[in-house]
Amino acid sequence: MHSVSNILIVDDDIINLSVLELELKELENVNIISVLDGFKALEYVRENFIDLIILDLSMPELGGLEVLEILEILKKDKPIKYIPVIVITSKTKDRYRALKMGAEDFLSKPIDVVELKLKVNNLLKLKKINDLQKYFNERLEEEVTKKEKQLREFAHIEQELLLAREIQQRLIPKEYPKSKQLDIYGSCVSASEVGGDYLDVFQTDSKEYTVFIIADVSGHGFASALISMQFRSLARIELMKGSDDFGTEVERINKVFSNDNQDGSMFITALFLRFHHKTATMESVNAGHFDPLGEPSLKHTEETKGIPIGIEPNVSYSVVWTPFNKGDTLFLYTDGIIECENRDGVIYGNKRINKLYNSIQPFHAKDQIELTLEAFHEFIHEQTDDVTILSIKAI
Repeated sequence: MHSVSNILIVDDDIINLSVLELELKELENVNIISVLDGFKALEYVRENFIDLIILDLSMPELGGLEVLEILEILKKDKPIKYIPVIVITSKTKDRYRALKMGAEDFLSKPIDVVELKLKVNNLLKLKKINDLQKYFNERLEEEVTKKEKQLREFAHIEQELLLAREIQQRLIPKEYPKSKQLDIYGSCVSASEVGGDYLDVFQTDSKEYTVFIIADVSGHGFASALISMQFRSLARIELMKGSDDFGTEVERINKVFSNDNQDGSMFITALFLRFHHKTATMESVNAGHFDPLGEPSLKHTEETKGIPIGIEPNVSYSVVWTPFNKGDTLFLYTDGIIECENRDGVIYGNKRINKLYNSIQPFHAKDQIELTLEAFHEFIHEQTDDVTILSIKAI
């Protein structure tokens, strides 16, 4: 992992190289490398770590499209598996060919320097997120491999489960984004050492939105916990962008997860909320989950409620929204809190959670969560499912 981003500029025109270098050096934490032909570019990529390539397509000897073709072959090697490429061209036909060959974006000649900086910044952010996910997945794979070996050698099942619980618990928010508009608090308690429930709260890169996710992976135990961790990475990468179309972001999450889950062995019910700080509005996308309790209402109809994540890749998700002003409050939960039973086999149920929440709405978010858990544990005999709850209050 590194903090400085290495940008490789490839252009046979020295003047163009100088202009690009001058403009990009104004960006923070970047290191600019310039080369005059495609051969030197490929040689540099083989031997050095690159975060972004800006590639002119019109070059003698080895043209930009040929460089792209060779890059795609080189990217099969893990160390350089993902390097975003921006191509520079005035020809529409070459632009389309480059995009089909793996380029992420393009710049037309003459180059608009404002557009250049925006595209470079966006792709560097995407590269950093990709690197973080790759780093996380590698570390996770290392830990899983390590513990599987211990399990085979020593049958230390308990140690493996405790490690998984520790990893999972680290991903649950311990602190929430600070805001003068929102009071937020949540809890996620697994029924066993590890569970499939997922809770997350974070702000988008622009700080324009605060995103809330509560989800429940089918099944229990270690496999569900791994799926929930993978889902967290996928959801954060997509929703951190904070695009105008919240529903489309969720559709992309579902498409990626569904394509990776082709055997249909796992699915996720999830509720996605997004608070817009400037307009004080709350958006909601429901993927087969419970609608939140509270006022104002964020109820999804049969037409607007989508299917769980991971079942079908090509589905649409509708957005429901409402003003969310001072005194308004929402309560998100998974099925564990309503399905656990007391000694007589009576479930906690929707009526009890609704009645309880109506009485505690005036309290702060943390007090709401603590009072809910206290009442829940007084009623049940034993917690048999993961219990995740989240309170959001406008202040």
